[in-house]
Amino acid sequence: MSVRLTQSAVSGDYVGAGPYTLLPGPPAWDGAPPPPESEGVPWGRYIDAFRRHALLMLVIVIAGSVGGLYAARRVKPVYEVQATLWITPGLSAQSGPIRAQQLLPQTSWVDLLRSFAIIDPVVRRLRLNVSYRQPGDSIFFRDFESGPLLLPGQYLLKIEPNRRYELSTAKGIQIERGALGDSIGRALGFGWAPSADLLARRRSLVFWVTTPRNASVSLLSRLHASLPDDGQFLKISLTGGEAQRTADALNAWAEQFVASSGDLKKRHLVEFKKILSDQLSIAEHELRTAEIQLEQFRVNTITLPSDGAPVAGGVQATRDPVIANYFQQKQTLSDVRNERIGLEQLITNSKGGALDPQAFLMLPSILTNAPQLRAAIEDFSSQQAALRTEQQFLTDANPRIKQLRERMRVLQSETIPQIAQSILQTLRAREQNMNTRVETESQELRAIPSRTIEEMRLLRQVSASENLYSVLKGRFEEVSLAEAQTSPDLSILDVALPPPHPNSNDASRLFLLAFLASVGAAAGISLLHDRADRRFRYPEQATNELGLTIAGTVPRFRPGRGGGFQIEIMSQAIESFRTLRLALQYEFPPNSPIALSVSSPSGSDGKSLVSSNLALAFASAGYHTLLIDGDVRRGSLHTTFDVPVAPGLVEYLSKDASVDAVVKGTSSENLFLLPRGKRTNRAPELLVSAEMSVLVQIARQKFDVVIVDSPPFIAGVDAYALGAAAGSILVVLRQGVSDRKLAAAKLGVLDRLPIRILGAVINGVPTGGMYKYYSTGYDKGDLAMKESIGDLATPGGLVVGA
Repeated sequence: MSVRLTQSAVSGDYVGAGPYTLLPGPPAWDGAPPPPESEGVPWGRYIDAFRRHALLMLVIVIAGSVGGLYAARRVKPVYEVQATLWITPGLSAQSGPIRAQQLLPQTSWVDLLRSFAIIDPVVRRLRLNVSYRQPGDSIFFRDFESGPLLLPGQYLLKIEPNRRYELSTAKGIQIERGALGDSIGRALGFGWAPSADLLARRRSLVFWVTTPRNASVSLLSRLHASLPDDGQFLKISLTGGEAQRTADALNAWAEQFVASSGDLKKRHLVEFKKILSDQLSIAEHELRTAEIQLEQFRVNTITLPSDGAPVAGGVQATRDPVIANYFQQKQTLSDVRNERIGLEQLITNSKGGALDPQAFLMLPSILTNAPQLRAAIEDFSSQQAALRTEQQFLTDANPRIKQLRERMRVLQSETIPQIAQSILQTLRAREQNMNTRVETESQELRAIPSRTIEEMRLLRQVSASENLYSVLKGRFEEVSLAEAQTSPDLSILDVALPPPHPNSNDASRLFLLAFLASVGAAAGISLLHDRADRRFRYPEQATNELGLTIAGTVPRFRPGRGGGFQIEIMSQAIESFRTLRLALQYEFPPNSPIALSVSSPSGSDGKSLVSSNLALAFASAGYHTLLIDGDVRRGSLHTTFDVPVAPGLVEYLSKDASVDAVVKGTSSENLFLLPRGKRTNRAPELLVSAEMSVLVQIARQKFDVVIVDSPPFIAGVDAYALGAAAGSILVVLRQGVSDRKLAAAKLGVLDRLPIRILGAVINGVPTGGMYKYYSTGYDKGDLAMKESIGDLATPGGLVVGA
């Protein structure tokens, strides 16, 4: 049998005083216990923990099941309704009639559907922020309106026999009283005046009110919308606790969505038309100004001569083609220069920042000759109109608003300035080239009046203004026609119908989950409590945690109703001590006396029971056995064996009595007892004296077996002194009682002393379970009933011939 190692070697010889010859002590133990082998999942320990906490687990499971049943009864069934919307695809100008472009891109329809601009009107119209216990109670809230200062909460309306009402909170706080037919809850933000005849039929009415925005948020959490990429069918579904009310809410939501999309589209066209109208007014004004300037020029020059001769019908009618070509180039150069100067001034005024697209309307010739610039300005105007429309329903934080602003910023700060810079470079190059050509031909044409150039410039200005006006006029008429025939981009394809059965009912599932959760919690609490338990309960705690081998086990002594012990229990106990005796015999050299002490971490572990019965087991085997009651503080072995307490160990250590005087015979053959003696204050100090070692050596000479019943470790140095005197110690651990932390600390002290630890005796073990491999359960048949088993020391006293 392997034992626990000590940190210091055991002395080979004992040193003492007196006329007695001292025998050599037990040899030092050099072996070490083998490392514990992995046993996999400790199912036996888990089952034992569950068995010990069965009542606690039952209470937790019952409480969890009751809670689950209560929660399951309060769970409402969930109904799901669905509707489908069709998104009209956009058509190009070549593939269909003149119509407005699609309001939103494909990815933005779901965002518009989930916006509060769509949901809030539905909540207010259907009064979805008011809930009640019975669906039939909706008749009382047909005219309910939510004010801006609505106070949410649960309210109780009591109807009195005298046709008066009392409105109070759920806690019974009265809010107002009045006559039926009056407005109710005005101070709470209610716009509610139900019919007095309807209310007179009820005794009380319980209802809940929340703000429309909170109700909208709740609806949003229960809405699911799906729109495939490049798809035209928007599928929406809504869940709720009432089938009809949920279907009505989804249908109203879809109708509001379609109507709002049409209104938004029309407002977008109105804003775009307004911007085009402003641009058209500016273009018309520029055209009128250019025509007036040309008219005034011709009136002023109609009578002036040209090249020395009168000109009929204006200057241009009699001009030579070469001269006309020169002046045309001159006029073109002047126009290019004017365009360059105007464009440079426009860019300079921007100071490197964003350009105002409206400012280009003052340069019609540039817009006429630069279609890319004109297209960019038209795109900016379109985005600006869309932004104004979206801002009426969406906040600045909406991704759609941010996207429109980003597009306008890119057009105004990057695209249009880049195009303007490109046009400016082109104008500068043209001006330089034409200026060189005009200067070459100017020597021959200096005589031609400058009024020809002015006339050409005015004509070109009139032509450019007329072209710009025509383009804007056509675009304005196209938008006006689209506005007159505006239709929504959405239409309801499938309406929502209330389902006859709920789509999901989590009552049974919730109860099952509560039951399983309570079982899991009960098991977890039991295992956690088992892990946190400081008491000794399992054999591996002795071997793995304390480093002790199990020398033997002792069954529980449970007396019957009459106070006696069953024969089966007594038989198991005697067999367990015989097994322990056999194990200890081979811990000592052959033909040498056996000397050991028995101790335990605390006083309730049953060390005296083990030491008494171990001594009886050795005595019944024919060994001349001495049992020493070393617990000079509270020893009671003299009571068990019915011998006088004095003189005893205290008297011998005090040199008031001899060995022969203190050793007393017992009723069991071969067993002698040395009682503790009388209690004195200095009795514990006598245990550490040399006389104690001498006593053990004398006993080893006279007896085959010497067993010292030591005080528990918590008593002080008594157990260590007696263990050192005996040279070996047997530790008693009681299942469910011994403190493992205390035992580990006390065993740590033993490791530093010259004491050999023989192992642990597990006391009070149950039959089977974790200790089934350590116990004896062999049936002896009728022989066990007819013959005496042996002597047994029980908590009630010594039983001789059991």
